[in-house]
Amino acid sequence: MGLRSALASVVLLAGVFVLWPETGAAQSLTPLCQPTVTGPVIVETHDQINDAGVRAEPPLTETKGFGFAWPDTQMGVIKTRDGYEFFTSDGAFHPRQMWEGHLVGNNNYGSVTTTVGTLDHPLGAGAPHDVTISPNPDPGINPNYPAYTYIGGGPVFQVPEGMIGAGNLIVGYHAETPTNTLYAVHGLAASQDNGQHWTDLGEVVRPNQSFSATLAPGFDEIGDGPLVLSPDHKYLYFYFPDWPAGTTTTTNVSVARAPLISVLEAAFGSPHPHMAAFEKFYQGSWHLQPGIGGASTDLNPTAAYQGYLDVHYNGALSRYVMITSNDTDFAYYESVDGLTWTYAFFLGAFADPGNGTGTIAPYPTSVGLGDDPSVLGKSWYVYFTFLHLENGGLPRKGNSLRRITLTCP
Repeated sequence: MGLRSALASVVLLAGVFVLWPETGAAQSLTPLCQPTVTGPVIVETHDQINDAGVRAEPPLTETKGFGFAWPDTQMGVIKTRDGYEFFTSDGAFHPRQMWEGHLVGNNNYGSVTTTVGTLDHPLGAGAPHDVTISPNPDPGINPNYPAYTYIGGGPVFQVPEGMIGAGNLIVGYHAETPTNTLYAVHGLAASQDNGQHWTDLGEVVRPNQSFSATLAPGFDEIGDGPLVLSPDHKYLYFYFPDWPAGTTTTTNVSVARAPLISVLEAAFGSPHPHMAAFEKFYQGSWHLQPGIGGASTDLNPTAAYQGYLDVHYNGALSRYVMITSNDTDFAYYESVDGLTWTYAFFLGAFADPGNGTGTIAPYPTSVGLGDDPSVLGKSWYVYFTFLHLENGGLPRKGNSLRRITLTCP
């Protein structure tokens, strides 16, 4: 989510995940790994983040007090001949401005920010390319776009060789609507120039709870997790906490999917780029509920820990791995089919929100150490944002990017 909105209500943020079940129960699948965990290390300091904001292109004209609010979502990471490219939102305000002959920015917060660096220094020494997602040329593709108050993304899917749009990027974005309930939706955007420009493809997942500006206080943190290939590589999965209609709680883990070939044809094989329809998994079927507003099954209803969801395939285990963060506690899960998940294995507490005046640790991102950062091995990194809540978290005093290392014996 955009911390810009969440931090507007520290009380809500500090209690965001307490609405979900807290009692764990045995699952039918036994984990293969109980990873060892290193203590967190600071990868990018507050000063390094500020310095990168000064270098950012187009130049930031921040006037709302948020500065270079990086990273403000989970990250996407790809490996290139020159090193690593990182994609994540800068949660700062982005007014409309001209840059190199092009109009960039919208009257909202969030972005897809590209940096080139290393796993030890994701910001690198160059200028972050900090742009917002452009509206689709066809306004009918996403009529909700003008109403977003925040639109930011980071997790990217790079199209494999031999497929439509090979080498191009699709990013998942988190968009927020103008309401005090922090109602959010998930959409996708496409880039054919390695993230220098992004075009909105439209929404793919909305909560089961319908949007209303008069919704009672609640919280819809739909997240900003990665697009995950299904076990048979025929579908793209998106994992998220759903908000069932008529409730003030969310599911721990829900999932929606769309055929990979349909997504690529719609995004890169059509003269009018758009997005293929996603469907939510519900009561054992993929064909009952649409991604936009449909109902979903909680895949892990008795999970002991919940929160932001990060899912990647682990080649060493031949299983999918999920990391959750509830702003404080991190937990680990495994799955063979992406639907049945193991017990929660507690990884540690990496922040202390206190009474709304402490610290939080959102946006976990697993990164593999091999040729493909989206595939994990016996050891991998988990990055997260570390943020002080003083003064509602703004300006970003003392924020940093941190990392832990997980290892399976």
